[in-house]
Amino acid sequence: MCNGRKTISNLYRQHASQPDPKTGADFFRESPWDEVGMGRQRKQKLMVQLLGIGQKLGLGKVIKIGIDDSLGKKGKATKHLEAVDIQHNHSESSGKKQVYSNGYVYVAVHVHFGPFGFTFDLRLYLRAGTVRRLNRERQKSNRGLARLPYRSKYALVHEMLVELAALLPKEYQVYVLFDSWYASAKLMNFCRRQGWHIICALKSNRRVAKQRVDKHDRLLKHKHYQRITLNATNEARPVPTYYVRTVTGLLEKVKSPVCVIISRRHKGDKRPKYFACSDLSLTPQAALRLYQQRWPIEVDNLYLKEFLGLGDFRLQSLEATTKWFAVVLLDLNFLQLQQAQHFEQTQTTASLSDFIVQHRQAHLQTLLRTVAEEAIRTGDVEQVVQRFVLPANALN
Repeated sequence: MCNGRKTISNLYRQHASQPDPKTGADFFRESPWDEVGMGRQRKQKLMVQLLGIGQKLGLGKVIKIGIDDSLGKKGKATKHLEAVDIQHNHSESSGKKQVYSNGYVYVAVHVHFGPFGFTFDLRLYLRAGTVRRLNRERQKSNRGLARLPYRSKYALVHEMLVELAALLPKEYQVYVLFDSWYASAKLMNFCRRQGWHIICALKSNRRVAKQRVDKHDRLLKHKHYQRITLNATNEARPVPTYYVRTVTGLLEKVKSPVCVIISRRHKGDKRPKYFACSDLSLTPQAALRLYQQRWPIEVDNLYLKEFLGLGDFRLQSLEATTKWFAVVLLDLNFLQLQQAQHFEQTQTTASLSDFIVQHRQAHLQTLLRTVAEEAIRTGDVEQVVQRFVLPANALN
């Protein structure tokens, strides 16, 4: 309901009774509720409801799973929050310069059904050095806190996909979409064992048919390009066109054959992009159009960090921060469920921001109605103003 930062203090200022923000902090720090159990119920219920909407509308039996991680920056002076540390910022890094930022990192899995979907889960990632430091501090503090295990990003993704696999109907065709940072043989082999197809970006040094993909690119320079068009992400922009060549074979340490797509923006492009698709029945255009559907997970990251306050936590312990993440993710899923229900009723798409505005307008209407009724009932306007409006010196 509130604009600006979603700190507990700012959130509690929305209440007319002005409760103590310490109560909100204790909800995350001391209350015995279990975020794992809550998350399990959230995922099960959302999966059932969204699958039901998809079946009712006849959207087909194809599910896309997006995998990504995201870095949220915190102030440079933030040193005592256990979830915050110096992290590699690969989106701002280049081959010549590596960038590191103070912040937090999480890994997310998004499930998409036709025109709608939801973030299935997200989990905080801690560097191995961070885990060692926190375990030393916990041992010294004698607070009885359990030692933290180190989990790589692949391990976090694997845990979430195992849980997701148990909820997916067997008759659905599943495509798992991820960028080159997650294109490990372990993840690919795991997905193929589930009967899922993978479509991912590759780095130029990956080997297919025992040769690097950039060498295949050089060997295929005498071959004609196939011209393809992809879906425009912005209606105001022209439909993007790409020039592709393909090679099929086994990626190193991957047990199933893949089609590697070498893509250029124009024929003279010196820096092609490489993609792998395990569904050999797909054309390059169909495969890359499916890969475009990774975009919803980027949209989710934007809403989580910019609109719903994922990174506004000021909780010191890792356990409290994990609960904060669980509550913010529940907020996002609440909006995504409304988005799917809106599509079911109207056959039109609406953005998540539309539903945020809708909730704020409904809240404002309720507030104005309550103020007017209270003023009529009491006949004392000044008393009503003092009850519902923060005093001018309240922040002094």
